[in-house]
Amino acid sequence: MSPTPTSQVADQEPGQLLRELEQRQDDVLNQLDALDAKLTEVLKGLGVTMDDEVEENLV
Repeated sequence: MSPTPTSQVADQEPGQLLRELEQRQDDVLNQLDALDAKLTEVLKGLGVTMDDEVEENLV
């Protein structure tokens, strides 16, 4: 995904750039949530949980 060229930014209505950035942020956060869910499933399949790792670091 390429950024909006600077020449087009001035032509956009006020707040459009902010809305676009917020949408991109939401998309990235959704992708991270999906990756986290996949990683959790893989770790669960291996018999590892994130809680175990945290507890080991606390000891």
